[in-house]
Amino acid sequence: MLATKPQVVETLDTAKLELYRLIGEGYKAMQEGRTSTIDEVREKLKKRREERG
Repeated sequence: MLATKPQVVETLDTAKLELYRLIGEGYKAMQEGRTSTIDEVREKLKKRREERG
């Protein structure tokens, strides 16, 4: 069971980093006055998930 804990922590850390990156990207876009539709954001996220495999 100890062998699975590092993988879970690593997955959570990766997910947190991705979330923070997306929040930062969104904040920067707001400051610049850029907008995206919900469909554009969904498509962008879908492509990223496919790239990660």
